[in-house]
Amino acid sequence: MHNEIRNANIADTIFAELRRKILGGELKAGERLSGERELATKYGTNRNTLREAVRKLEQARLVTVRHGQGVTVADFRKSGTLDLLSPFLQASSDPGEVAHVIDDILEPRVLLLEYATRLAVRRADKNDIDRLTGINDLLIAAFDRGDTMVVARGFQQWLDALIDAGHSLTVRWFANPMLDAYRDMLERYPSLWVLEPSFPEHLRDIIRAVSKGDETSAVQATRQYYQRVDGALREVIQASAARTRNRIESDVVEVAPPQDSDTTVVPMRRKKAPG
Repeated sequence: MHNEIRNANIADTIFAELRRKILGGELKAGERLSGERELATKYGTNRNTLREAVRKLEQARLVTVRHGQGVTVADFRKSGTLDLLSPFLQASSDPGEVAHVIDDILEPRVLLLEYATRLAVRRADKNDIDRLTGINDLLIAAFDRGDTMVVARGFQQWLDALIDAGHSLTVRWFANPMLDAYRDMLERYPSLWVLEPSFPEHLRDIIRAVSKGDETSAVQATRQYYQRVDGALREVIQASAARTRNRIESDVVEVAPPQDSDTTVVPMRRKKAPG
């Protein structure tokens, strides 16, 4: 039993390492992985454990396995699912692409939360409302203290409680990878956490609407709040992307000294950006 658990942990570690390399671009689409024996030796394990790691990669649609052709890296941008969203944000080395991905999360997130709020209005019971109210009180107190980290973490719990109040497996399954990605995004880029001044009133509006069964007010409160939040968030994302572009454009173009009246331009050589 102990060996089975140890092998499972090793398989998970190998899977996570290879996933990081694929999502980070170290392993390219169409590239073939090394053979089983070579990889098993590299990771200090046996071939059965390695096959389990490869099976996980195949389930994640990151590789294709064909008999006689080995293991080939898939094009995850075409084959991937939402489950890759969170690990991609952690692994990607392209700030520009990460900015696009984050921007593209925002609107689907709002649509999902609007629907989750509708279901909460229709289906929440007293326990759901009490749970949301308790988290509300803690969040508003943290907001008044200016404790942004408590607010950021507590709000994830509030979103979980809101989705639970809708009693929908489908919404929960859609929400999990998106909320995981949003959580990881805030951990990796804390500057993207927007503490909007109307946050306490937003929480109170949702509780009132859910308690009264007022679906229209609940959806309107959600939509208006996230319009303000995401407007500010997009400004942060655009500013970050602009800083990245400026850093790239600041690479030096070297020009040879003029000879008589002619100027000879030496072909541009990109110098590695700092950091």
